[in-house]
Amino acid sequence: MPILASTHDDASETIACQSVLDALNAQIAILDQNGVIIAANRAWFRSVAARSGDRLFRIGACYRDDWTAEQSIFAAVAPDAPAGIDAVLRGEQLSFVREYCRQTEAGERWFRLEALPLRQGGVALVNTDITAQQALEALAHLRERHQRLQNRLRRRRRLAHAPRQSLRLLIEQTTRLARANAELQQFTSVVSHELREPLRMVSSFLDLLRRRYGEQLDERANEYIAYAYDGAMRMQSLIEKLLAYARLDQRRPAMRPVDCNDVLARAIGMLQVAIAESQADITFDPLPTVLGDDVELGLVFRNLISNAIKFCGDERPRIHIGAQRRTNEWLFTVRDHGIGIPASDAERIFDMFVRGQSRRQYPGSGIGLAICRKVITRHGGRIWVERPADGGSLFCFTLPALP
Repeated sequence: MPILASTHDDASETIACQSVLDALNAQIAILDQNGVIIAANRAWFRSVAARSGDRLFRIGACYRDDWTAEQSIFAAVAPDAPAGIDAVLRGEQLSFVREYCRQTEAGERWFRLEALPLRQGGVALVNTDITAQQALEALAHLRERHQRLQNRLRRRRRLAHAPRQSLRLLIEQTTRLARANAELQQFTSVVSHELREPLRMVSSFLDLLRRRYGEQLDERANEYIAYAYDGAMRMQSLIEKLLAYARLDQRRPAMRPVDCNDVLARAIGMLQVAIAESQADITFDPLPTVLGDDVELGLVFRNLISNAIKFCGDERPRIHIGAQRRTNEWLFTVRDHGIGIPASDAERIFDMFVRGQSRRQYPGSGIGLAICRKVITRHGGRIWVERPADGGSLFCFTLPALP
């Protein structure tokens, strides 16, 4: 049964485009300017049309007529979506996104429905299973719960010499903290295996498809592949950063005297490719020896320097790292001359998933600075950002000085 409807069904580019659509897991349907379905992939027919009585959402049908039908899978979970889709069709909105939950044969699943305009007119409807992403958010919530329990445990420790009732509460909180930590480690292991490996396979096959058949596909097909590949790589990077953030709570820092000159040199060495490509100019003052974990402090320097290179704007990156003794602590600074940070974002950029700039222009996960704050806090210091009068950003963090 042909899935792609076209006025030139035998054309090689149409066949190639259909092959690309069928290779994607996302459920995709193409609407013309009147909302009529003119193309769809196998996932759409298998997961949308077949589960809507196998008579709805077929080629040649107007999506509005089928949307609210009794057997439609969208009728109960996204009844108002056609208003947003029609707004994209009319050019009144750049896109439409709706997340919803529905029961499937595999149990309760979360989906994201997107309407994306096409350059030649019409809209691409993309229905994606995002249950894995919800699992990542659950991991973040579990980590927050773990952090709250840790804070409560610290408060209870101060009551160690209080009456017996306080001691009993301390034991209960310790037990809960141990249970939450075990759950977090187990969940981290599941995420590592269940999410990273399928994403690696998807990205590898998409890259193979692009390299082997890219010249045979038309511009639209290559555009679909690029969207899918970019999404897979961003999700894989997000998982890696989340796991790195979660693992910080699973190990104690190996505190010992650390020469920050060596730590900075290793961080710069690991960023050599980005430094060479951007022709970044990195200078630094002599740095002190502090009590800390060289691996975790290396994460701080790498993230701050990497951000300075990424957000340099149109100019060649210029970065300077310095340190200054202040009473019983060292003040470290990482100065750049890039696009800077709005004053309204100066506090929130250290939170999880917060980004100060457009994802499309400056790709990233929004976790790097959260990792920096976690590391510096574990070392007994503080981290913040300032806005110099001549532009750019000045990231500052403190570390306790050696006795």
